[in-house]
Amino acid sequence: MLLQEKMKAAEFSPSERIVADFILDKQELIQDYTIAAIAGETYTSPSILVRISKKLGFTGYNDFKKAFLEEVLYLKRNFQDLDANLPFSPQDSIMKIAAVITKLKEESLSDTLSLLHHDSLQKAVLLLEKRSAIKVFAVSNLTFLAEEFVHKLRHIGIRAETYSVSNTMIQEAKMASPTDCAVCISYSGETPELIYTAKLLRKNRVPIVVLSSVGENSLTRLGDVVLQLATREKSYSKIGAFTSLESMSLILDILYGCLFKTDYKNHYAFKTELSKSTEFRTIDNAIIQEDQP
Repeated sequence: MLLQEKMKAAEFSPSERIVADFILDKQELIQDYTIAAIAGETYTSPSILVRISKKLGFTGYNDFKKAFLEEVLYLKRNFQDLDANLPFSPQDSIMKIAAVITKLKEESLSDTLSLLHHDSLQKAVLLLEKRSAIKVFAVSNLTFLAEEFVHKLRHIGIRAETYSVSNTMIQEAKMASPTDCAVCISYSGETPELIYTAKLLRKNRVPIVVLSSVGENSLTRLGDVVLQLATREKSYSKIGAFTSLESMSLILDILYGCLFKTDYKNHYAFKTELSKSTEFRTIDNAIIQEDQP
């Protein structure tokens, strides 16, 4: 749930509701308002801002203000001329559709990068680096992304697993240990079997890296670190998950790249030797061909 949605749904007192509605109305302009200024314009007490912040789960007004402004600015960045849910119409030509989907994916990549924070990424990489095994949990079509991520990790000598069957996923979570690290992927963060899986992981004290949409949800509340995905699509009323899947793929590739870097020389040597020993094909394309020693 977005912070602005939480503010609209929260059970505030009449005075608190006046202040909350004032903030929602001002949007990014709230940056220029002090606590005293907000209290003055709403004819309320400055202490109300602290009470609102704590009711929304923040330690104080400054933390709330920072999160509120980040969300407002994110929602107003990118995608100004694109509809992530209905990016093209029945009248569009096939080349127009090709151009629009390409633009949509480009915007998704920029959107995802804008949501990526150094400290969260560093924490995720450290958790994954210290693991005995990386266990990747996803359901439905997201298992294909999980399999690609695991494929990359295994090809540099990192023990990694994923599970295409929900029952197996739950069993593996039940058997996981604190020396493992889990990656849980869900756009909505509300997939029942994945929530149950994450709860089992939490019970077993397994560190959890979550990939999910902007805002708080059931899965993000269970994670040790959250990497946010481009959040532009509705649950059902979209032609395809063009932006969310592109965003997930990018985050997983970034995690792979950062893990590769932790032992660059040995990971590169392992991967090239594995490829030489297991990949057999004749290539007559000069660009793809390897230089002969």
